[in-house]
Amino acid sequence: MQNKKYKIGILGGTFNPIHNAHIALGKAAYTQFSLDKILVMVSKTPPHKSNADILDAVVRSEMVKLAIAKYDFMEYSDFELQRTGYIYTSDTLTLLTEQNPETQYYFILGGDSLEHIKNWHKPEIILQKAVILASGRNSLQGEELENQISCLKQVFPQADIRRIILEDISYSSTEIRNAVRQNKDISSMVDKRVYKYITEHRLYSI
Repeated sequence: MQNKKYKIGILGGTFNPIHNAHIALGKAAYTQFSLDKILVMVSKTPPHKSNADILDAVVRSEMVKLAIAKYDFMEYSDFELQRTGYIYTSDTLTLLTEQNPETQYYFILGGDSLEHIKNWHKPEIILQKAVILASGRNSLQGEELENQISCLKQVFPQADIRRIILEDISYSSTEIRNAVRQNKDISSMVDKRVYKYITEHRLYSI
């Protein structure tokens, strides 16, 4: 009899800052796919993003720890921060699956990221090493997300891509940073501890 594999979700991102939509996405994935745990994995500054607006990884990590503290199924991970050079998702998943062959990884992302995953570094490796859990955002909802999944499966027949059912939360980290600079209230968008941390340290202020 084959041993049951651990089902570990990976919720990765810059988290600049982490906000309630990230948490809602993780909670939905955990519940709907009966995951054992979710690794909230903070990334270094991605090659395609400007360095100017991204806070130090230590600060972003601290906000992640504050945001997930009350969820026992979410665990902070610095796996990518500990590595050197360019950090690609394909390499991360390859290393993790080599180190933990008893684990099935579930890579959690939004529909906007799913739309571009074919342009990521070695997408065939990503789709081979993990089940993809995708949630639509803004224009990618319902049938449109299903169509996006179907199109990807035509290009990558081996891909296991599943849809997360989640009520759309329209704000993003960029919008939150902009709101802070405009002295707008962001308390409904982030965990109260993250809000306090941002306020006390005057993060994202001009």
